[in-house]
Amino acid sequence: MADSFRRSVAAASLVAWPVLLFLAFLTSPPGTTHDPDIFLAHQTKVEVSGVLFHWATLAMIPAMLGLAGLLRQRAPRLANAGAALGLIGAASAGTLFMADFYDLALARTIPADQAIKVTAVAADLPGVVYGMVFPAFLSHLGALILVIGLAATRIAPWWLPVAVIAGIVVPFLTVEQPPAVQSTGALLQLVAYGWAALRTLRLPLRTPTPAHG
Repeated sequence: MADSFRRSVAAASLVAWPVLLFLAFLTSPPGTTHDPDIFLAHQTKVEVSGVLFHWATLAMIPAMLGLAGLLRQRAPRLANAGAALGLIGAASAGTLFMADFYDLALARTIPADQAIKVTAVAADLPGVVYGMVFPAFLSHLGALILVIGLAATRIAPWWLPVAVIAGIVVPFLTVEQPPAVQSTGALLQLVAYGWAALRTLRLPLRTPTPAHG
């Protein structure tokens, strides 16, 4: 029962992660900065996308464990390393999206030039840069270790890491494009992680070890 539940949660998270990410990008306000005027003009989008990004990051945690579970039998050390980096990255990324709500509150309460200065100062604080932003990128590294490991051990097809890499890169390459364009990266990841979800559901259940009296 417990093994079946964990497997179901991992599979559901592997699908929820890119779906929520797609919706988060799709509902994001236009622009590449937290411009107070843009935030004021798109207040609902700021809040909706911020919540969706947050929950996408939460879904990443059991999804990472699911990927590691697929890899653990053939490459346990690689599975553990990828999962560890991915979990650290996901936990760090989860702290970043509160900035959207604080920047929206600043835009509502103080002049735009002051709001821009406060946001710039906060973004340059060493604790933010080195304690939250840089570690958040470990989520990408952990995911890449896991999916490349799955392909290298022939558990997954060769296109799986290609789709994940493309899905990660697309939002960075299209940062100046409308949110709908950026969101296509998440669809590529959905193809890859959807395959991993199906593979996770098809894993054989572990037989409980009988207790010895």
